[in-house]
Amino acid sequence: MAVCALCAAHTASAAPADRQALRSAFDALLSQPPLSGARASVEVVSLDDGAVVYSRRADEQLNPASNTKLVTAAAALLRLGPDFRFTTDFLSDRALDRRGHLQTLYVKGRGDPTLNTERLYGLAADLWHRGVRQVGEIVLDDTYFDAEKWGPGWEQETSDKAYAAPVGALSLNHNAVAIYLSPGDRPGQRARVELEPDADCFVLQNNVTTVREDARRKLRPHTYAEGERTRVAIDGRLPAKAEPVVLYRRVTHPAMYFGHTLRLALKQRGIRVGMRVKLGAAPASATLIASYDSDELSDVVRDMNKASSNFIAEMLVKALGAELKGPPGTWPKGIEVTQELLAELGVPRGSYQLRNGSGLNDTNRFSAHQMITLLTAVWKQFPVAAEFVSSLGIAARDGTMRLRMEGTDAAGRLRAKTGTLDKVTALSGFVQSLGGERFAFSVLVNDWSGRSAPVVSSVDRLGGILASSGGPDKEALAAALAPAELSPAELRARVVTYAAMAQARDKKNLAFLRSALRSERDPMVRVVVADALVRSDPEQGGGALLEAMPTSTDLFVKLRAVGRELSLPVPAVSPLLDMAVDGNAEALARLLALAPLARGAQHDVQLETLLSKGLADVADASGEELFAALRAAPAVQAQAAVELAAIGLTAAESDPARSALARVLKETRGAEASQAQAWLAILDRRVEAAPAPAPSQEGAHAGAAAGPASSGAAPAGPAEAAPPPGAALPRPAAPITATTLAPVASAAAAALSPAQAAVNASFGAAEPDWPVTVIPNPAWARSRANGSASSPPTAPAAGRAAPPAQQPACTAESSRCTPRAARPGG
Repeated sequence: MAVCALCAAHTASAAPADRQALRSAFDALLSQPPLSGARASVEVVSLDDGAVVYSRRADEQLNPASNTKLVTAAAALLRLGPDFRFTTDFLSDRALDRRGHLQTLYVKGRGDPTLNTERLYGLAADLWHRGVRQVGEIVLDDTYFDAEKWGPGWEQETSDKAYAAPVGALSLNHNAVAIYLSPGDRPGQRARVELEPDADCFVLQNNVTTVREDARRKLRPHTYAEGERTRVAIDGRLPAKAEPVVLYRRVTHPAMYFGHTLRLALKQRGIRVGMRVKLGAAPASATLIASYDSDELSDVVRDMNKASSNFIAEMLVKALGAELKGPPGTWPKGIEVTQELLAELGVPRGSYQLRNGSGLNDTNRFSAHQMITLLTAVWKQFPVAAEFVSSLGIAARDGTMRLRMEGTDAAGRLRAKTGTLDKVTALSGFVQSLGGERFAFSVLVNDWSGRSAPVVSSVDRLGGILASSGGPDKEALAAALAPAELSPAELRARVVTYAAMAQARDKKNLAFLRSALRSERDPMVRVVVADALVRSDPEQGGGALLEAMPTSTDLFVKLRAVGRELSLPVPAVSPLLDMAVDGNAEALARLLALAPLARGAQHDVQLETLLSKGLADVADASGEELFAALRAAPAVQAQAAVELAAIGLTAAESDPARSALARVLKETRGAEASQAQAWLAILDRRVEAAPAPAPSQEGAHAGAAAGPASSGAAPAGPAEAAPPPGAALPRPAAPITATTLAPVASAAAAALSPAQAAVNASFGAAEPDWPVTVIPNPAWARSRANGSASSPPTAPAAGRAAPPAQQPACTAESSRCTPRAARPGG
């Protein structure tokens, strides 16, 4: 008892200092860019004593984005109960006869958001075992909900992506269809396109062409209504021998999607089914054949919050209305139920705006204080608290939090709901700090200028600060492992290490690379880290690389100088080209800024080869987007880019004058017509690659590039002498891998300080197969010191090839066909 009393006294005396340190850290972060230029509402409350630990503009009403799903989750769990199940009934106009014949099979839905193709095939098998052998027609009863398929505010959403799927009392696969694409046998052929499920409610229009093996892909699927059917149209190009691709798009008529897929499942099980599938209400006299229940509501809410499913959220709102206000379920009824609950929890009507259940688009308004009121109230509701908290994403572990806060004290300790829209980010949830205190927190940020990544990163830092409260001071360790300025040897070693990861393209490196991107401070190293991150998981997008790579070419020139010295491939450009082929304006701007480096006096031969091939693909696939980028770029950049595109098109034996860019230029009228004609003339000339510069020019350029302007570089010593004037720089004879880079890394490691060498030795001892020198980032080193770090990231060892990049899996269970990509509202 005495020991416990002393511990309690110590904690009580230490808490004020810890809280003051936390407040100071929050104030500092919120008072500097990028958060200082945004509207932010923040509140933190201790769940242990109820005290408000931090508050800044906590009552300001802001768009909470998908933090709205916290409101929907609370209403569903508290009003329906964690064990509630959705029921789907199969009925008939008469009892099943001896031959197993049913004239009419009615299916009455009650808003089950979990039904998927796999379960539907299971239901078909169950009907077979119940004796059903023939069905005359299928009648779909979706009257439990009204006919509105998209909620309030969704009219602002023009996308046909899966995150904007409609709702219905009879729904399937989150009302999204999977589109599988694989290339034809040779360039020029149509790509192979298949739908899953391949039901009769779809009309497929395949306009995807197979292109050369080293080209870049561009795919544009669209879905739109065609009566009661959904037309699926896919345009674009897919390189020969490319891995299959799966994309997801919403359907337009949920009930017919369900009905035709059910008909397909019944037929494949051996049940004869008539052609007719129609909408209609099941009569009260209909005989029940079978009734099927969903998973428990606690599991449904977990799926909603972990994956930030807009579809589930809106289905729950309508279900609340139908269950508590009577069918048909509508958005006004469901919102009314939710508002009644909020009033009971201490959030009065009229103090917020709530229009839908998902938070999609500019519809809802809440404050951080209101979010905290909701969180703390549900925390105290024992019957649902565990289910509510477990539904939230775990930092650096799962859900929409899986990619955030890796390498920080928040990893595994913080559970939160994310929110993401244009110029909107939100994070609300719970965390237990290193000091043992439990907090509820809410951070809502709106209306900043510039890119979103720094804002999200700053919000993550707030979460990390909260998680580290009361913990031991690790700043000394961080400073020892990450000096502010890197020595030339350290710089080269880090560049080599991350370049090896870029070539490995191994998803096992992702956690380490995300942590490195937060901890590395040298701008050149950050570009190489971001390059490796994007190459290791291209499906996650290239935002990290766009953020790390400035529009100015100075940093790239310095990085190329270091790369030439180490015989490394051109960094960053290939992922930028992948984004540019897809029409990304920021990637195009970065590439056009680099274009003059590949032409004229500088003439970077490797860069010219890469850019000419890639810009040829852009000119063919995204002519309008390239034209827009050319108009916005300085004349010298535009001129060089058009020349490079012409070189690439000519080398590919494709007529530049017949490219998509040329077609756009020919159609240009008005004030821009003269400039368009000048660029068109460059394409018509079929520009060819310029000869490699004379050795003296190349050597002089390399020497200038690697001179004092290089960040962290020093004059070359005897062991790393620069090539003499007139000597050609080395070019790799084979693809760069961790194995081929190991000798370079070893040479760089020889110049490390004793302290750094000791750190490297400790990592090498733990993983003897790691073939290159690792310069650990502070967060990883700190977690290793605590005994919580995972093994160092993997790269291909000698004699082993790097595994191919994996295709993305679905976010939720694969049978639900829910796309993994980040969605608006998430």
